[in-house]
Amino acid sequence: MPAVDIAIDIGGTKTLVSVFGDSEQEPYSSEEFPTRPAEGIDSFFERLSDICLRMKGNRNINRWGLCTAGVVSPEKGNLIWSPNLGWKDVELFRRASSFLDTKGVVENDCNAAAFGEWTFRKDIESLIYVTVSTGIGMGIVARGKVLRGANNAAGEVGHTIVKPDGPTCTCGRRGCLQAISGGRGLENRAHDLLGIEISTKEIIDRAQLNEPLFKEMITEASETLGRFLCNLIDSLDPSVLVIGGSLGKNQYYFDRILKVIEENRYRIPGKKVKVELSSMKPNPNIIGILSLSRRTHKD
Repeated sequence: MPAVDIAIDIGGTKTLVSVFGDSEQEPYSSEEFPTRPAEGIDSFFERLSDICLRMKGNRNINRWGLCTAGVVSPEKGNLIWSPNLGWKDVELFRRASSFLDTKGVVENDCNAAAFGEWTFRKDIESLIYVTVSTGIGMGIVARGKVLRGANNAAGEVGHTIVKPDGPTCTCGRRGCLQAISGGRGLENRAHDLLGIEISTKEIIDRAQLNEPLFKEMITEASETLGRFLCNLIDSLDPSVLVIGGSLGKNQYYFDRILKVIEENRYRIPGKKVKVELSSMKPNPNIIGILSLSRRTHKD
């Protein structure tokens, strides 16, 4: 009976499950569903289990990978803390292996995405991946290795303070990068200013129509993020900076970020760096966690 590989990407808003034939690089089936983290861990894993088992059908599971936003310990298979999900001390591996078997890995979503983007460009020395979506996160790969940091918390750039008197972040502090430049931050600011619920897409659409308040919000958000990314390029000197996430890949938003980077980055004679939009399908998180699971559990 043919076996399948399963890749899972848990985001703050939605979760994506993709099923791959053994050794295949493109999924034959993908399904997305709302994460709804406020409903609790048990509820989420019940829904995830139902979807994974239905998608695999009567096939065996060869190996699996799961990635999520937040600080993850790959060695223990635990989610330590995710402000965007509101989850803490979750035994991801134990819960997932109860219905997926034990040949699996767990990882931070941006680390997985960075590895996915690197596998697509194996001839480069280093790569930084930054996702700009509900929140903001980063992954770094250097010479084929994911840099996780001493506490598995490298890349939590969404929670770096860029404006001390800025808006409150999901982590409880004020002025974090994602509270100003991330999707949830923009939506929260619009709610605070106007008292209305409005999506990130509508905020950008109305900025494009030159509505003053929304244009001001997007200008501040994109300039703040652009300067931050410029500093990353100057301090880490990557071969490639890849920007992903639903908000980061919005052309209107990306163009403004890129303009700030080009105007402000430190120019050394001969220094070259590429800034690219992610184009991996279904997304780099899925491809990255699939690649990590296959590297860990070889046939």
